[in-house]
Amino acid sequence: MAFVLLCVMPFAHATTAMHGLPLLRQFGASQLPASPTYPSVVVARDGSLYAASGEGVMLFRSGVWELLEAAGEAPVYSIMLARDGSLYVGGAGVFGQLRRRADGTHVFVDLLPRLASAGLVQAPVEVYSLGETSRGVHAVSAGALYVLDKDGNTSRQPLPTGAGSRPLVAGDHVYFRVAGQGLYRVEAAGTVLVEGTQSLAALRVPAAWPYRGGLLFAAADGFHFSDGKRVRKLDTDADAVFRLHEPYTGIALADGGFAVGSFDGTLMRFSPGLRLLDSFAACAGEMHDLVEDADGAVWVSGENGVARLRWSLPWTRYGRLHGLSGRIFDSTWYDGRLWVASMGVWSARPSVAGTPLFAQLQWPRRDLETFALEGTEAGLLIGDRYGLAVLGPGQVQPRRLLPAVLGDSISTLLPSAFDAGRVFAMAKDRIIVLGQRHQRWQVLAQWKTGMHAADGLYEVAPGEVWAGDANGGAHRWRFNPASGELLGNQRHGSEQGLPVAAGQGTHLFRSAGVLYAISGGQVRQLQGERFVAATLPPLAGLLAPSELEGRDTPQGSFAWTARQLWWRKPGASAFRLQQVSDSRVPGFMSVASHADGQLRVVTRDSVLQLDPVAAEAATASPQARLDRIELQGPNHPPVLLPLLPHAVQRLPAGAGLALRFGVQSMEPEVEFRYRMPGYHDDWSLWAAGRELTYQRLPAGAYTFQLQARVLGGTPTETMDYRLQVAPFWYQRGWVRAAFGVAGVLFLLIVVRLRTRGINARNRLLEHRINERTAELQRANLRLSALAATDGLTGIANRHAMDNALAHAWQRCAQRQQPLAVMMIDVDHFKQFNDTHGHHIGDLQLRRVAQTLAAQVQEADALVARYGGEEFVLILPGCDQQAAQARGERLRSAVEQVSGAAGQRVTISIGIAIAVPVLEEDPMALVRCADQALYRSKREGRNRVEIAGLIGPC
Repeated sequence: MAFVLLCVMPFAHATTAMHGLPLLRQFGASQLPASPTYPSVVVARDGSLYAASGEGVMLFRSGVWELLEAAGEAPVYSIMLARDGSLYVGGAGVFGQLRRRADGTHVFVDLLPRLASAGLVQAPVEVYSLGETSRGVHAVSAGALYVLDKDGNTSRQPLPTGAGSRPLVAGDHVYFRVAGQGLYRVEAAGTVLVEGTQSLAALRVPAAWPYRGGLLFAAADGFHFSDGKRVRKLDTDADAVFRLHEPYTGIALADGGFAVGSFDGTLMRFSPGLRLLDSFAACAGEMHDLVEDADGAVWVSGENGVARLRWSLPWTRYGRLHGLSGRIFDSTWYDGRLWVASMGVWSARPSVAGTPLFAQLQWPRRDLETFALEGTEAGLLIGDRYGLAVLGPGQVQPRRLLPAVLGDSISTLLPSAFDAGRVFAMAKDRIIVLGQRHQRWQVLAQWKTGMHAADGLYEVAPGEVWAGDANGGAHRWRFNPASGELLGNQRHGSEQGLPVAAGQGTHLFRSAGVLYAISGGQVRQLQGERFVAATLPPLAGLLAPSELEGRDTPQGSFAWTARQLWWRKPGASAFRLQQVSDSRVPGFMSVASHADGQLRVVTRDSVLQLDPVAAEAATASPQARLDRIELQGPNHPPVLLPLLPHAVQRLPAGAGLALRFGVQSMEPEVEFRYRMPGYHDDWSLWAAGRELTYQRLPAGAYTFQLQARVLGGTPTETMDYRLQVAPFWYQRGWVRAAFGVAGVLFLLIVVRLRTRGINARNRLLEHRINERTAELQRANLRLSALAATDGLTGIANRHAMDNALAHAWQRCAQRQQPLAVMMIDVDHFKQFNDTHGHHIGDLQLRRVAQTLAAQVQEADALVARYGGEEFVLILPGCDQQAAQARGERLRSAVEQVSGAAGQRVTISIGIAIAVPVLEEDPMALVRCADQALYRSKREGRNRVEIAGLIGPC
């Protein structure tokens, strides 16, 4: 079964404030390197996570899972992080210490031989759980407790009959519960029944912690407190929730609170005062273990997978666990409920009985998408595929503000920033102005937009609305604020400073009262009646400027694209990129401050809610590190190097390095940059890639430097790795000096012996160079001719025609002479090909081309093959009368020559004449000639048609 969240369980809650669930990142069995189950997790000092599994120990380091071979493939039941940072592992025939080498690999130190040598065991044992006190490490097996003392001694203590295999470690003592008796404390001399714990004898007690001078126990019926003399039951929220979800494991959190997991996979979070803060199903099946990492996130291991949740983040989430499914488009607060636009309209109330569940509004035509919602005192405005509707106060069925028409979709509802009684609705081809009359929403006015699609809708002043145009430019509508009557609509384009290019739309973005227009890579901002060049507010890591949306709220200013979200708090000067990566948010849609005072962000599949109090907590930047350094070279096998050498790491000559970057954090969205002064001094670009290879580093001393940051955030402190690459033997100083002396002597001898023949060889070489240069020039001339010649007919090709036309156009424009262009087509050539075959057809095309070329004697005229059976003749300085006469001669010549060859064909000719203008397109003349050719074909072929002088064809 996949490791998924199944359902939301009800619980007693002390507050009715609406809140979502913490952001969660899940790793199911299919994503993990070992099979279920996963009974134990710990976080090492370097930030790496170790998890027990049915096939050994798994390691999660710098975002990557791997199965460690050091501990073998036997099932592991328990992993413990000792106070000195050591890792202990217990399982089926497994008990030992997992040590990490300097190069990042691991070695397993088997401790079972130590127990055997002490005569404590005679065969492999199963170690079910591990613990530690100041006395030493405790390992629990069937009916016995093994203790590895700090002084090196090893002992075995029998457990009381009926003791479980999961001890409680709290206050530097180990406790076991014995059903029907109470708690036993482990001491050097044996186990002792703790006075006053008889009240726990009939209860499962999975966790205990030091608490307010005593011990706090999590039991099946709630929390119990021991002051050392007696145990008393505490009256807390746990009484009700533990009866529904019997606790199985628990941890104390860094903030003084507690997290408790249950048999059914429910995770419960309590404040330091034992008030229930959260309760939800965090895994499918039993929850086995919990651990908190350095980032304040809690890892959950269970029967079918591992998950990481972030209570410390300022964001909570409403999604599938709350009954939502499919695409989400918008949300709002109205009538004490949170409303969500999806497939229909959904709503949920704050619940004292549990996490809120959404239900669909039952009304006609709820089977298609709802795109926009806006909660107001006069009702809930709804924009969907049928148009506009409003759900009035106390009503259960919305009323339509316009006749319902499928496809008349409302994509946006924009409340006026200047009049609480105004809302703008964006339809496909118009803007609808809504107003209140007698506390009821009505349509005041409708304006045709004249746009194919709007891109960003903003109200910048009373009576003034702007929208970007997907086809380029921006539109401004001015209207009467009282009546909604349209006073004017102006499109702003290049004349108002907006770049307008084919295929590029204009997107509008507004922040802090400034309206920006983004088109392609250019940014403009509105100043008065014009748009002027500008730069966007600094947005760290911005990837898609053309998607930017913005909104100013009481909680601060927000900017977002589909993949990124920035927040500038009130009074702050800069936007900060928000990290919600644990949830794998698929796309930000909108941001709004709702009537209940909460700020919410709509994504494609959920709604995020901001907790400003949690947002004040500072988050540490991930510290860069190297997870793997491999020495590579042509003369030796790869060797792993220490990750943190105490001195300069010395490398052999010609060495290469393969590096893998990491961070001392569990954040998934991290990017790196690096440099190595002396080899490459500049920092690389920020990138998410974690692998880097250097091939054959030159000899010298280097310091490899690495920085990391959460995507778009602040870089961490630089990590330095110093290394020294040795030179090859021939690069050493004395060897170079010896080579230098020998080289000088050798050169002197060679110079004397070769001087005599140098002049003769130089002369011979010069002669050959001259010959080769001449050959090269002749070859270049042949290539140039081939590049401008049609391979079939031997006359100029299309490329040569384009160049000749451009030159002729410019020359005739400067001289104010006419330029004539003829388009010539062989009549019925396809029929000729079908009758005589393509080979004869090719011969006929060559005959026609040679006939045309023979009729062109002028130096500045050109006949070229245009394509297929079409030819072009360019005649500079040729007027209409001369062009027509020339066309008739060509037509007659072709007919006579082809007839004489026994394969008569005719041609049709279209002529266009113009006096060129430099700013106009020469190809327009060719198109005019082509239209004249078309008329010649239409009038019967074998004729000449003239388009006329310059002007429309």
